[in-house]
Amino acid sequence: MHTHRSPAPMPPIADLLPHNAPMVLVDSIIRWDEQSIHCQSRSHLQRDNPLRDAGMLSVFAGVEYAAQAMAAHARLLLSDTTDARPRKGFIAVASKLAAHVDTLDSIAGSLHIEARMLAHNADSSLYAFTLSTGDQTLLTGQLTAVTISDEGADL
Repeated sequence: MHTHRSPAPMPPIADLLPHNAPMVLVDSIIRWDEQSIHCQSRSHLQRDNPLRDAGMLSVFAGVEYAAQAMAAHARLLLSDTTDARPRKGFIAVASKLAAHVDTLDSIAGSLHIEARMLAHNADSSLYAFTLSTGDQTLLTGQLTAVTISDEGADL
């Protein structure tokens, strides 16, 4: 499996996502290849994280971190074939979720988001993901993302 390592820096993650600040939660891409992506983030420590509820950030907010890693991966895969802007989409199914902690805001280290594509077609993708810090697994699961055409962008 070939890993993409370019001498040029990776594009800013915000350029790969159909989000604007403050919803861009993933900070950087560590590595990626045709089947997987490994990202890093420290946004879980920000007091103004938009997913905080009553001052706490549930471990299940990790689903959005994984979704953003998936979206970045999809965009990187398309980068060789198109200059189109990122397609909008949504998580249609979250399954096999296993939480190993209650909150993310109590984690002092960086979050590592690893997502591996299990299946893909023109309109949807299935990924398995792991959210971790150091050697500690925080959340695992599978996500099915569905992309929508520009005509359906107002759904």
